[in-house]
Amino acid sequence: MMEEDISNTGPERLVTGGAWFLGLMILSGIFWLLLGIQVSRVYGPSGFGLFSMEYSVFDFLWALIFGGLFEGLIHFGAGYLTKKDANLSRYFSNYVRYLTVMSLIIFVFLAILSFQTSDIIFRIMLLSLAFAFLFSGTKDSLSSIIGSLHKSKQLSIIQSSGFYAVSIFAVFALPTNLLPVLVVVAPVCQLLLCVYFLRPYIKDLISSNIDLFTNKNRKYSILEDLKQFKHILIFGFSISVGKISFMIMKSLDIPILILFFDYSNVGVYSVADAVSSVLFSMTAFSLPIISSMSEAWTKKDDTLMEKYVKISVKYPLLLGLPLTVIIFALAEPIVVGIYGTVFRGAVIPLQILIIGTFLLMFGYTLSSVLIGIAKPKLAGMIMAGAAAQYIFSLFILVPLFGLTGAAISLTLTGVTSLVLIPIFVKHHLKTDVFSGLPKLLFSGAILAVILLLIPKSNFLILISGLIAGIAVYVILLYYTGYVNQEDIKILKTARAQS
Repeated sequence: MMEEDISNTGPERLVTGGAWFLGLMILSGIFWLLLGIQVSRVYGPSGFGLFSMEYSVFDFLWALIFGGLFEGLIHFGAGYLTKKDANLSRYFSNYVRYLTVMSLIIFVFLAILSFQTSDIIFRIMLLSLAFAFLFSGTKDSLSSIIGSLHKSKQLSIIQSSGFYAVSIFAVFALPTNLLPVLVVVAPVCQLLLCVYFLRPYIKDLISSNIDLFTNKNRKYSILEDLKQFKHILIFGFSISVGKISFMIMKSLDIPILILFFDYSNVGVYSVADAVSSVLFSMTAFSLPIISSMSEAWTKKDDTLMEKYVKISVKYPLLLGLPLTVIIFALAEPIVVGIYGTVFRGAVIPLQILIIGTFLLMFGYTLSSVLIGIAKPKLAGMIMAGAAAQYIFSLFILVPLFGLTGAAISLTLTGVTSLVLIPIFVKHHLKTDVFSGLPKLLFSGAILAVILLLIPKSNFLILISGLIAGIAVYVILLYYTGYVNQEDIKILKTARAQS
């Protein structure tokens, strides 16, 4: 079974995985947007604030505790499964057990903490977090098995299923103070899907755990396993540093702006922040890259690693550059047309912010290459350094330039990550990260000129110009050779495999 699962190697598999993550990322984003609208309309600002607060706390704590471990296990698991004598159940059963124990400890701690407060809403929030983390460790350890097997289709379904499940359960009219309970729905749904997709292995995973405790040498076995787990913990913590730093760079601007401006001004900037978040789609390849690079790194297959690096650069750029150009050139019609003239002040911050977001998302995706080649500390240090620069820049530039200063801060941070990460990728892999980039930039520049020149007052002309500009962009990509026959072949094969 295992050999069949990992036999389908190569660029096509990586592109297929990225396509699945991209598609379901877009779909789950739509569900999340509709859920936010529903909650805000039914429960008002206070209910929506309570709901958002609970999810923000959970996301932060998950990234800190389990986020790095999850990606670290994918890295080590993908490398381990390249061995001829690899025993999937024996290897992963230890980590399923350890992460489950971690979940139980967190559950007990939060449950006890919840009864130390007399505030009912705060108690419900803590209990909801406790039950959400009760299922998270097992869910993440099982998800890492699927990621190690390069089952990106199944993993993307698991990752996005939480959004669908919460959206469905939110239909039921819960009392406002019970809204935090919705945070439990996602990990439960994801755990059930993990068990379903791993049903051929579940029996062996359970048997391996039972065998460990019936083994006469179990003390020695447990000590050896703990040594390995300690290594993964350190590896995972380095990844968590990068994930937390990334979250800081994409979400800390709003709380800091509140220190300098009133809520109306912060609301204007929030529009620019929300529109720029569409570029999160550039990170669709970040998880598939980790497992693919880890496998090629373990095999010491330099040719395959070079192909993976080029894919991790080319495809996010192909997606992100036109989106960046479109939002930059059409910032005013987008802001005024969707949000209204009262938010016109978000136009210039959006034009600057979209550039910084593009650079940041590209840098974050490339950092997955460093994780895949067992350099998580380097990736974490770069992201942490960029986050520190971002915080420093916010306190310097926001008082000087207002809302625009916040956008400039992120853009300068994006420049730093874009400069540093490719340098280290090239240093460790001897690969030209930006091969053919002038061809892409030329195509993007022509698209920008078209969109900047077309009249913005007529909607039909605007849409026609947008379609024509995208068509010219695609044609130029092909005729300049940036997208070649090999890319088309990979895309056709990926489509067939999906």
